[in-house]
Amino acid sequence: MAEFRGQPLYNCRNCRNPIALRDDLLSKKYKAKSGPAYLFSHVMNITVGPKEEKQLMSGVFTIADIYCRGCGEVLGWKYIIAHDHAQRFKEGKFILEIAKIAKLNHVSLHDDIISKAFQGRNGRAFLFSHAMNISVGPKEDRHLITGLHTVADIYCGDCREVLGWKYVRAYEASQKYKEGKFIFEKAKIVKENW
Repeated sequence: MAEFRGQPLYNCRNCRNPIALRDDLLSKKYKAKSGPAYLFSHVMNITVGPKEEKQLMSGVFTIADIYCRGCGEVLGWKYIIAHDHAQRFKEGKFILEIAKIAKLNHVSLHDDIISKAFQGRNGRAFLFSHAMNISVGPKEDRHLITGLHTVADIYCGDCREVLGWKYVRAYEASQKYKEGKFIFEKAKIVKENW
């Protein structure tokens, strides 16, 4: 199975197998059997079923169901042939049903954990040496358990949820090792392949 660390992924909701990259998302304005669906230019870790003619909302198409290679779940379909010339842009593209996929955005790697013994706003937190797919908010002085620090909240690069903070400056000499490091709150991140 392909793995793409550091890039936001859409995974099979059932087995967490990586299925598509956010960069390959073309449109969020599609409908499928289970409800809303997305159109992708490329997918991975799937198998393609047999071709069949199908009347869909936008016309008649030759399509093939696509299945997760990890668990066999039907995830959507591949457009093989569009019988209406105006719909040919869909040929070779893929529909993934939202109900069948989950979005995952890698924000750090396990190898970057410095400590699991930190306290965040919402309980346990981890100190990481590096972070990715985040944005950093404005700096502010904050009184934490270990003293005064200048910190900046960090946000998920996709959904903008606060995940923790970045230590910008530590005023106590014993806390200088935290400068430039990141706190991720355990309640805000998902452990995968650790």
